Amino acid sequence: MCVNSSVEGKRYFDEMLLYGDTCWDEWIERTETIREKTARFIGAEKEEIAFVSNTSTGMGILAQLLRGKGRILTMEDEFPSSTIPWLNLGFEVDFVKPEKGIYSAGCIRRSITPQHKILVTSYVQYKTGFRHALGELGDLCRSSNLLFIVNATQAMGIFPLDTHTDKIDFLVFSGLKWACAGYGAAAIFIDKKWLGRDIPIAGWRSVPSPEQMNNISRDINPEASSLEAGSPSFPAIFSLGGALDMLIETGRQPCLDRVLYLSRYLESGLKDNHFPVIPSPGEASRSGIVMMKTAQAQRIVRELHRKNIIVSARGEGLRISVNIYNNEQDIVKLISALGSLRDMI
Repeated sequence: MCVNSSVEGKRYFDEMLLYGDTCWDEWIERTETIREKTARFIGAEKEEIAFVSNTSTGMGILAQLLRGKGRILTMEDEFPSSTIPWLNLGFEVDFVKPEKGIYSAGCIRRSITPQHKILVTSYVQYKTGFRHALGELGDLCRSSNLLFIVNATQAMGIFPLDTHTDKIDFLVFSGLKWACAGYGAAAIFIDKKWLGRDIPIAGWRSVPSPEQMNNISRDINPEASSLEAGSPSFPAIFSLGGALDMLIETGRQPCLDRVLYLSRYLESGLKDNHFPVIPSPGEASRSGIVMMKTAQAQRIVRELHRKNIIVSARGEGLRISVNIYNNEQDIVKLISALGSLRDMI
């Protein structure tokens, strides 16, 4: 199912091998087409999208852009990409503790103080699979005068995203998870009301007419793409474009339905076989991640890998993720393998 992304990435390398950079103009045109496609996919506008290499880089740019804007509030379970860039620049960061594994809007609201100016959260928490209600959080941020920043890496490609409807100010995602685009493919969304201001980095492609090679220009392109600064990472961007084509062709709703169905099938199978699964707190919070409690997660990961079953050690135990290319047989195989390791669990 990831073939579209790999084909598009390989196409670039083939062209570079055969023609050098004489395809530059075509590559730039292709990049802008994918920028527009990415924007549509998340309910944004083309000028609000910048391509970067990963979530940490994107979040680091945002932290520089918002330096001095105030105290950060984020979730206790956040992946470090959502926190370290802010801590590195001296932001004060406070953490919301979940209530019975749930980050409800009410739980977050009770953690807000007058000093908090920015809310940073993953759409889906990487250690638990908890999926936030972005619309509720967007409304909460507006009513609390907070900037709303979302790390969408664990959701991009499958779960609904509409940056404007959800009142998101900034969003970052990497394409290496459910988006099926691999490493190096990532993007930032910046709401247009934040565009046209001073930017923390700039380069030869940050100006309105980079082809003029004006090395004394102080005019900066008032679009998010100015943050890309220099030559684009064409193969990663093209891989993202191929992956989005695949997801769009398959159908946004069928992709979502498939992942949720497999998530329920997996959770039910674990429960039926008496494994210590951490149940989803509700369908509205369900994602493509199911967690199983175990103190031997690292050992189990290694044993399952020998059987060509790939899971991760995260949080309270074993993180099991399903995507559109999985099927029921994959889950049956996993549960059978776990049965052979029951004494370890």
